[in-house]
Amino acid sequence: MNYRSARNDRRAPRVFLFFLLSSVLLLSAGCVISPRRIIGGGGSDAGPTPTGSPSPTPSGAPGKLYVTNINNNSIMRFDNASTADGNLAPAAVISGAATQIIAPRHIFVDGAADRLFVANQGDVLVFDSASTKSGNAAPSRSISGAATGIASPVDVAVDDTKDLLYVADTRDVFVFTSASTVNGNAPFGHDIQAGFIISAMYLDSANDRLFLADSAANSINVYDGASGLNGRVAPSRSINGASTQLNQPSGLAVDVVNKLIVSNAGSNTITVYINAGATNGNATPAFVITGASTTLNGPSQIAVNRSSTPVELFVANTNGANVPIFSDLGSKSGNVNPSRNVAGSSTTLATGGVHGIALDTTR
Repeated sequence: MNYRSARNDRRAPRVFLFFLLSSVLLLSAGCVISPRRIIGGGGSDAGPTPTGSPSPTPSGAPGKLYVTNINNNSIMRFDNASTADGNLAPAAVISGAATQIIAPRHIFVDGAADRLFVANQGDVLVFDSASTKSGNAAPSRSISGAATGIASPVDVAVDDTKDLLYVADTRDVFVFTSASTVNGNAPFGHDIQAGFIISAMYLDSANDRLFLADSAANSINVYDGASGLNGRVAPSRSINGASTQLNQPSGLAVDVVNKLIVSNAGSNTITVYINAGATNGNATPAFVITGASTTLNGPSQIAVNRSSTPVELFVANTNGANVPIFSDLGSKSGNVNPSRNVAGSSTTLATGGVHGIALDTTR
């Protein structure tokens, strides 16, 4: 072997190593590691999913739908809420003396904790492990007594980040600390004095914003910095006037793209406003659901499936004895049919009795 051949033999391993390292570097430079896909979404001023709406639906979760019935002092649970349609029997009915349910109004479900809060006559009832309750089941807690200020609550909401319970009662919103454990004759921490009779409430906890409906004045009053409010306070904004088409507003919700949705018992309509964080004054709704095909008849509390695209709206339709469900709410207006409709004798929904509704999409 000559000198040149021997030198080339010695260089071969180093040349191979050089090309191997170069290939690795080139591949690394051209490779993009995709982030983990996040389920759900948001809109301007939306931030994280506000409390008052369910958490994003895990893959395959069928959902639980809770509906109150004033007529027989009960709460019905329908499973498979993501597909519920037609004359369905409820999966469970919570009723009986032990439940302490009397004339239940609006309700709130904390999906993460599997906990149901009920605005009951004279108190607020709390059912832990709500998705398993059936029949004559006693509540886990009952918040009542002179110190609570609660007399005739109409609506409830929970800020689970700050662990605050909001109770709308006549002209006040009583705010309790330790929502996850508050019980008995516990004094409220704050009293937000609205100065009008509250017909519905929605809490956007991500933006610390409270929406209160005034059915008598056909207005929606909006309070920023809700968790720090106490005493008689003026709203940050007020939506009212002929152009709003508000008519006895009785249910409130904010969807994932920050639209404010209102049910109007006086006109049997749903009105939708584009920017919940900024809408003010005599604002014209972007969409109005109205007409005989909608089945709306005295609509009360509403619930938005925030994990669904397009947006789904569930309506407690008081005088229709049904739950119409509207999908793709951001593009529909006028006399439209609900995409699904829970109705019929097997549902046990009663005319005049359907007032509260809550949706848990985590199960």
